[in-house]
Amino acid sequence: MSARGRLVVVAVLAVCLLALAALVLWPHHPDVNGVYRLIDRLLGPLVHDGLPAVLLRTGALEFAGNVAMFVPLGFLGTLVLPKRLWWAAPLACLVLSCGIETFQLLFLPGRTFAVRDIVGNTLGGVIGSGLALAVRGVVHAVSGRRSAPAE
Repeated sequence: MSARGRLVVVAVLAVCLLALAALVLWPHHPDVNGVYRLIDRLLGPLVHDGLPAVLLRTGALEFAGNVAMFVPLGFLGTLVLPKRLWWAAPLACLVLSCGIETFQLLFLPGRTFAVRDIVGNTLGGVIGSGLALAVRGVVHAVSGRRSAPAE
């Protein structure tokens, strides 16, 4: 990755981290009831058409949100790190998630410590890292074809 490309990835990663901090360090849970009502309104008709209703439960939606919240961090973290250190991005997601949950437990009485959140966040980091490795592999394969002499 070029120095300019790395700088862009670091800047986007910093924005993601700031947004994450604003969300998880808020003194109380954000008002997600409105979000759940919207999701129910949008996906509710699909339940009648065969979508498993379990996917619309609050716990499943919250877990999916925790996963989704950390996918960009795993993805961008893996891109910013040297290839041989790809594993450090999902590990950093695990450590960050443990830190967030501990901070919420100790300093934010309106928030709760949940191992399930740590699992979801870490899974998101692993998924993001896997996606970044796949993108790197595709880019490498395509650039290898371009530089190979034509026969």
